[in-house]
Amino acid sequence: MGFYDWMLALHLLSAFAVATALVLYSVLVVSGRRMTTLEQTRALWRVAPVGAPLIGAGMGLAFVFGVILALDSDEFELWDVWVIIGIVLWVLLGAIGRSSGNYYTDVEKVAKEGGPDAEVTVLERLKSPIGMRLHLATVGLFLLLLLDMVFKPGA
Repeated sequence: MGFYDWMLALHLLSAFAVATALVLYSVLVVSGRRMTTLEQTRALWRVAPVGAPLIGAGMGLAFVFGVILALDSDEFELWDVWVIIGIVLWVLLGAIGRSSGNYYTDVEKVAKEGGPDAEVTVLERLKSPIGMRLHLATVGLFLLLLLDMVFKPGA
């Protein structure tokens, strides 16, 4: 196995880390919409931290290894259309994903702080379409990025 093969393997493993985190967060988002008590929601927040390092490291490493692949390849260049599309989708994925994460982090803060209206507020926010839409946009952008990498439009 040569250098390019190793970089490709590491690029794919990084992408799988992102996919794993998105599956975890999808389960948490859907489960959160079904919660009926504040105690149930607190169980979600004990599982959520597993996804943060997966998505953070996965996004960063997938980008780095992807750039290395484009620079090392005799077949592809950084300015190929599909590579530029991938970078744009990667930036959008990070931005929308951050918004989604911030939304649910704010809900988690309310759940942990408690208070007289905390249960109602947390349950309403978990069932709100805003969080779900942000998460679905993140998953959709990841799928578009995956399709771009597989089919390489313009290559």
